[in-house]
Amino acid sequence: QPLTDTPNIPKSVKMDLIDGSDEEETTTPVVLQAVARRPDRRFLNAAPQPSLLTKSSMAMTVHTHNKGASGGAHSMGGALVLMNNPTKAVLYQPIQGPQMMDAQRQSTDKPGETEANVTFDETTFNDQRTAFQRSGRALAPDSTGELVTRTTLGYTDKRLEFFAEEAEKHRKRPRFEEKTKDKDALVVGDDDVTQFGIWGPPTKEERWHNDNALSDVARDGAEGLAPEQLAEREFIKERNIQKGLAEEENKELDIDRLVERKMAHLLPPKLQGDAPMEPSTKFHGKEEIDYKGNSWMAPPAGLGSVQEEVDMDHHKCYVPKKCVHRFTGHNKGVHRIRLFPKTGHLLLSGGLDGKCKVWSIEERQVMRTYLGHSAAVRDVQFNHDGSKFVSASFDRRLRLWNTESGAVLQSFTNRKVPYVVKFYPHDDNFFVVGCSDNKIVTYDATTAEITQEYNHHLAPVNAIVFVEDHGTKMITSSDDKKVLVWEWDIGVPIKYISDPTMHSMPCLTLHPSHQFFVGQSLDNQIVVFQAQNRFAMQKKRKFAGHQVSGYACEMAFSPDGQFL
Repeated sequence: QPLTDTPNIPKSVKMDLIDGSDEEETTTPVVLQAVARRPDRRFLNAAPQPSLLTKSSMAMTVHTHNKGASGGAHSMGGALVLMNNPTKAVLYQPIQGPQMMDAQRQSTDKPGETEANVTFDETTFNDQRTAFQRSGRALAPDSTGELVTRTTLGYTDKRLEFFAEEAEKHRKRPRFEEKTKDKDALVVGDDDVTQFGIWGPPTKEERWHNDNALSDVARDGAEGLAPEQLAEREFIKERNIQKGLAEEENKELDIDRLVERKMAHLLPPKLQGDAPMEPSTKFHGKEEIDYKGNSWMAPPAGLGSVQEEVDMDHHKCYVPKKCVHRFTGHNKGVHRIRLFPKTGHLLLSGGLDGKCKVWSIEERQVMRTYLGHSAAVRDVQFNHDGSKFVSASFDRRLRLWNTESGAVLQSFTNRKVPYVVKFYPHDDNFFVVGCSDNKIVTYDATTAEITQEYNHHLAPVNAIVFVEDHGTKMITSSDDKKVLVWEWDIGVPIKYISDPTMHSMPCLTLHPSHQFFVGQSLDNQIVVFQAQNRFAMQKKRKFAGHQVSGYACEMAFSPDGQFL
């Protein structure tokens, strides 16, 4: 136990205890009064050093000894004898470990039994622990045993003052704030006399009525306005309408770009406000009308047409053996070629230079050039008598041309890239377009309006073919590796053709017998399907040999259907 400074202690004993003197002194017992100190509860010594002294009826007996004696402590008459000289810091350490119970409790406690801590309140302990976790403060006994607010050493005085201020504000804040009505100010400003004259300022109700009073136009109508005011109002109204239309169109453009986000890097930029290219044409032949009055499009004399109703056996075909002519005239690659319907004496080509050309196979020269697109031509298609054709371009526009004169009969656009064009077999006034937004749309050639949409593909549409009764059903293929069968003018497919082994087919071609159609599969094969009934794949009929994976290699049948 720590010792207090007592004037009755001899100097030699003090020096021996504090400084550890080596002088030999007579072992004279000295009775000292021990004073116990409560420990500082802010610190916890997990392994306290054992005390060098022991209590014996609250009195301590200290023996000085010779340093040469054996180390340790020896018990003499119930007292602990110090066998070494502790320093002052050790003597003044606080009390550690359990304290000796008072005589009353020592007499009442039975040996071998424990007493429950009846003063421990679990609810109060939880409340104080929660408060400590929130604010860093909790109630704890001080050195005198009184409950005081204690905190950790990490909190400064300013922090504790802040907690106290917050608690005071929370205590003083009323539970229900009284809603007091603001009274009208008697003085609105310093210049009341200048503003209101001899009258007082208006009240709040008067100010509200003045602010919400109806104008003359709202009360009496626009009839009382001057002509200039009416003209200005009409101009502003029309301007707002045009601005709203422009904003709506820009919003649609943003939505379209969002739809095409997966392939936007492959598509040309959209035309926003750019006027379409002015169409033009140029004739390259000798004369448009000969001396007999026949057009330059008339088939040569003695050339019979191939009738679809005629039996294919009457039109015998043979395998070509050599190239007889090369047509040159496009500045860039040629993307699509179409033969003139039935006779095939003219050839229509669409090039990547944005030009369409019609060639004469007999004269072996270009007859007319059609200029009307600012980007490459994706597809061209004759109608069923060859008098018109449609061109689809990457500038997102389609044009309907008069084949003979080169005039543009109609222009079409839905701000999507058209990939394939086909005329409806039973009516030349309608044609279908497969677009980059996964849709197939039907256009009316006379009004340039969309009359039907077919929207069930999950990727851009690449090929369209008409089957059954010369075109009552429509078959489409897409990059989603599906083939869909549609009834004409019905926007729901009647059959899905999809198989895990199928690949995308960018080109479809109908057999002259209308019994089958073939597709160029991107697994380097040509697959055959039925063109009626179940539209089943003919797994035993497959043609392989070309390495066309990744390219849209188009196919064609000989007129007798023998060669592909």
